[in-house]
Amino acid sequence: MNLKFGTDGWRAIVGRDFTPANVDAVIQAFADLYPSLPEAGRPVCIGFDRRNQSPEMALRVATLLAANGIEAWLSADYCPTPCLSWEVVQRRAAAGIMITASHNPPEWNGIKFKESYGGAASPEFTDPIEAQIVRNALSHRAPQDTAGAAVRVQRFIPTAGYVDALRTFVDTSLIASKKFRVLFEPMYGAGAGYLSRIVDGVTEIHGQRDLLFGGVHPEPIIPYLGEAIATMQRGGFDICVVTDGDADRIGAVDERGTFITSHEIFALLLVHAVQHRGWRGTVVKSITTTRMIDRICTHFDLPLQVTPVGFKHISPALKAPGMLMGGEESGGIGIPRHLCERDGLLSALLLLELMAVGKKPISALIADLQQQFGPTHYRRIDLKLTPEQMTRAKQRLQGDLPTQLCGQTVAQLDRIDGFHFRRTDDSWLLIRPSGTEPLLRTYAEARSPADVESLLAEAARIVGV
Repeated sequence: MNLKFGTDGWRAIVGRDFTPANVDAVIQAFADLYPSLPEAGRPVCIGFDRRNQSPEMALRVATLLAANGIEAWLSADYCPTPCLSWEVVQRRAAAGIMITASHNPPEWNGIKFKESYGGAASPEFTDPIEAQIVRNALSHRAPQDTAGAAVRVQRFIPTAGYVDALRTFVDTSLIASKKFRVLFEPMYGAGAGYLSRIVDGVTEIHGQRDLLFGGVHPEPIIPYLGEAIATMQRGGFDICVVTDGDADRIGAVDERGTFITSHEIFALLLVHAVQHRGWRGTVVKSITTTRMIDRICTHFDLPLQVTPVGFKHISPALKAPGMLMGGEESGGIGIPRHLCERDGLLSALLLLELMAVGKKPISALIADLQQQFGPTHYRRIDLKLTPEQMTRAKQRLQGDLPTQLCGQTVAQLDRIDGFHFRRTDDSWLLIRPSGTEPLLRTYAEARSPADVESLLAEAARIVGV
């Protein structure tokens, strides 16, 4: 069995690898390890998104946990992933299990584990589960018999305490006084219906359940936001906020129909936290995240930590005392005053609060940000290679690497997660080989779109493709 956890959980194609038998294998392995957890004896919370098989598999998970003598609390309806994290913290649970494949294509589903503090499960948490799956398979250990266990599963209402927590975290009165016209695009996902419970003036599109997600990936980036962008270009709204399939990530479009990058959102919320809320503390970012965060931290004299890709690295860092905020290039932002985990809905509300405090359109706030801490442009290209090309690329990356990129000196080379070249003008290139498939992820940020493209082309030359 090859059930491996990636940067954020285990994901597989429904009916091929995401099957009842494989879900049982994952959960039984967790149940076998449960007595060794420091929080053993506490409940486990289970949530699910709106994907194909999510409700059914969530009930299956809860029932199997109950059959193993573990107190199981199952969401009474679909819920955002951060809602599950919130329930884990509030119920002092031993762990959380979310049935979701986040932003993956419609044919995928998966499992995310949350640790007792609500954050994304670290490799130290999931590696033993992987090993136990193998041990159980080798010993032909069958999952616990679930007959009669379903009656022991308890339910929580996802729209209760979590929504109240969001409502009290932001200044909803100030937001209401501005009478913003908000377009909300939940991408048919688990965030649907939540934002309008907290603030007025929300018009929601794609809020119904659709197992095919309207034919797109539920990911808040440009290729999948055509209708939202077109709607904003027609006018009538102050901002469009977007959440992904399980609502732990944020995207946005300004009042003119211009896409706001996840880097800009993270930077905006960081400035808002310091300037308007008076927060201080250490900031955490992934290696793929904009250098604007570095400049903001320097400007406000804030400590900064840099991690490998994946919120499973950021969440544990946010547990430490004195942490302010953590974020990544894919739109996940966590604020430990709320949760040590990403929350797309909270990020959306804080954008509205920033607009209310700043008394400017979101486009003007972006312009101010870029003027003070930019200019920045960013793009990522995934290079799909043959196995032979991948082998050759890895060999080249282990050899002599360039000390200049596109005519500028490489000031620093970091190997936190891949090969991160930073030039003297603060622009950068990251080449990050996949550990599971013949794929090279290349990322670049620079002061002009042309320079970004030059850096990405340089990446292909470095690896010889």
